[in-house]
Amino acid sequence: MLTNIDKLLKQLKDIERELETLRVFRLTPQLKKFHRALIGEQSFIKSELKKLTETRSKKSTLTKRTKLANKNRSEKMKRTWRYIRSIKENYQVDLSLRELRTALKRHRQGLETDIPDVAWRNPSP
Repeated sequence: MLTNIDKLLKQLKDIERELETLRVFRLTPQLKKFHRALIGEQSFIKSELKKLTETRSKKSTLTKRTKLANKNRSEKMKRTWRYIRSIKENYQVDLSLRELRTALKRHRQGLETDIPDVAWRNPSP
């Protein structure tokens, strides 16, 4: 990726150098055509450079976004498991942690569960 950017930068410098040397010569129709072609090539290379740098920044923002999403998901899962574990320890429920998790889901949906509402409201006695 860096080699493409380096090549484009080198081409851009070469074109700018050629444009500088063209100023020495007097204006002729062929010189104007050549000048216009160089400027077109220069703008094309600049747009290619811009595309390459934008894709790199998009990738970095996407990775930051996924890292943040994974972090938030992890924190929520840890919080939920701590909550379930404290209910199991403090209320001596005869369910496994997995069954307790499904019971929590049912409680959040408003359905009946075997665990009393007091345990859901305040998991610490």
